[in-house]
Amino acid sequence: MRPVICICNDQFAPSLRQLKQQAFLLHFPPTLPSRLVQRLQEISLRQGLQADPGVLAALCEKTDNDIRACINTLQFLHGQGQRELSVRAVQTTQVGVKDQRKGLFSVWQEVFQLPRAQRRRVGQDPTLPTHMLLLGDGLTGWGPHAAEAPLTMAAQRFYHILHVAASTGEHEKVVQGLFDNFLRLRLRDSSLGTVCVALDWLAFEDLLGQAAHHGQSFQLLRYRPFLPAVFHLLFASSHVPRIAFPSSQQEAQNRTSRVQNLIQTLVSGITPATRSQTSPQALVLDTLCLLLDILVPKLRPVSTQLYSTREKQQLASLVGTMLAYSLTYRQERTPDGQYVYRLEPNVEEVCRFPELPARKPLTYQAKQLIAHEIEVEKMRRAEALARDRDSSQQVDGRPSKPENPQGDAGGKGIQPPTPRSHEQWLERILKRAAQEDQAERDFFGRVVVRRAAALSTKDTAPEVDAAERRMGTAVGRSDVWFRFKEGVSNAVRRSLHIRDLL
Repeated sequence: MRPVICICNDQFAPSLRQLKQQAFLLHFPPTLPSRLVQRLQEISLRQGLQADPGVLAALCEKTDNDIRACINTLQFLHGQGQRELSVRAVQTTQVGVKDQRKGLFSVWQEVFQLPRAQRRRVGQDPTLPTHMLLLGDGLTGWGPHAAEAPLTMAAQRFYHILHVAASTGEHEKVVQGLFDNFLRLRLRDSSLGTVCVALDWLAFEDLLGQAAHHGQSFQLLRYRPFLPAVFHLLFASSHVPRIAFPSSQQEAQNRTSRVQNLIQTLVSGITPATRSQTSPQALVLDTLCLLLDILVPKLRPVSTQLYSTREKQQLASLVGTMLAYSLTYRQERTPDGQYVYRLEPNVEEVCRFPELPARKPLTYQAKQLIAHEIEVEKMRRAEALARDRDSSQQVDGRPSKPENPQGDAGGKGIQPPTPRSHEQWLERILKRAAQEDQAERDFFGRVVVRRAAALSTKDTAPEVDAAERRMGTAVGRSDVWFRFKEGVSNAVRRSLHIRDLL
């Protein structure tokens, strides 16, 4: 029953993805500078530190309205013996600056948007050394006299974005977000010169990353944060940018992987004669675009028996081409319940650009006819191949007998090849026909002789006469006796027939 309260600055951090699904999110807005200045002034008065509201506003700006950092700075300066706070002391101290990692959207927002114009604080000294105004090492390494010159507003923005980009920790995501969003901004250059410069910097950043990781020149990584700073100088404006999370790289990778798998499937299914004359690159650049036009013939939606000789040749040529490239039409069911035929593999995804108009598709009946002819042609070729294999085995020679005399009894002889499905079907038909031609035999293997409906008199005369004599003395020669006699004769004949069968 006790809630667990978690505090974070960036809710889009990868480590919080699982926690966000189980948590109730409460968004706290940033503290207003005016409210924070008022609260810091009350704390300073209680601790005996004289602080002007303008100085406290500069402190809030430096710490990005971080309450804890502001209080730690005031406590440090008060502990140093200062009883009056000045802007110079706030700008030169490094205590209130902590290693803050901003979210990706915050970084992109600062890159593409100009900071609000700030009033000059009371007592602010614009002639302070450069290294005291920067959030870092300043111009260390640029020479002893370079750090003495004051910075312009553009230079201050440049070094601020440089510091923000270097402290993010997700440089690849930052660069991908800049690439996906910089063309959506309001460009002020009608000649697109800034766009060309930005693309050159993107290419330079890729070369830096390749040289650093592939060549193990990791000292080049220090130059990669300059790309967001350059983008800020090229595209920053006062308008609020509409920033979207980058997804083009992931989509491009998925599309590339899908196309490569499709090409690999297509090449593996091509017949060896066709595969030896082409390569995957030539197949994509030269063959598939023209092949799609070949696969759309003009076929009448009628039976193939009504086709003319020219139409039959056209259909046979189409079937042969599709079999050579391992293409066919598969029936699929759409989500709305309709059945359609789709080309498999779908080579149209490889060689057709999305902006181009689609080719006129074949009708459902034409695709069904082509798919049926392809299956029939596959069966014909399989049967022809099986016949050629059987004839070659008969011509080459019969399988030799085992050398040892006990091979037939103890060892296993050469097993015949496993017949295919159509071969088994033909063998069953031949066996059935042979069984119909053979004489019918009983359970013991004896030939069954079908007797005529009326048995001969010489075979049944003794038994029938004896029965007539026995029954005639009692019943006589009446009509009832006639019918009774006929029934007894039939019973005797059936019993004799059964005796012959046994």
